Amino acid sequence: MGRKILVAVTLLSLIPICYGHDNGPYEQTKLSVIDFLKKGAASPASCDLFKDFLAKDPLNDGKRKMMVGFCNSDIDFSKPVSFSEMHTHQFEGHFYVCGVISGKTKLDQKIGVRFISAEPYHLVLNVKYSRRPIAYASDDSFLIDDYRLQLKSFNELNSKYCK
Repeated sequence: MGRKILVAVTLLSLIPICYGHDNGPYEQTKLSVIDFLKKGAASPASCDLFKDFLAKDPLNDGKRKMMVGFCNSDIDFSKPVSFSEMHTHQFEGHFYVCGVISGKTKLDQKIGVRFISAEPYHLVLNVKYSRRPIAYASDDSFLIDDYRLQLKSFNELNSKYCK
């Protein structure tokens, strides 16, 4: 009976330790992803500026596209975010964390971003947004082609490191 109690106590003490090790690397990865996305996001002042322009000229489609582009392309980190589908994968002896961060934009629309992070350095290699209206806001073919190349690059890395 004493042996069973000892085994139970040992298991109960080891489970939290093991659980902490599994989630520890993800916590740092989450912080790195948030930091990476914040650095790449448009300035919050840009969104406010285009909202003001549109308020003065509400029928201007060009200003509306620019406002949507600047206000609806990035996660608004003043609102709650969540992470999902986080998995660790190994490729050629190196580890990668792949996952999704979800949140809302400044226009209160849902947005998600898939990411690939090289471990143990928490280096974000690439991201893929569920929406990116900023790429189409100016009807500039260079920006659209660049966005398509980013998608292609992410998809190639994703199939290599996350499958």
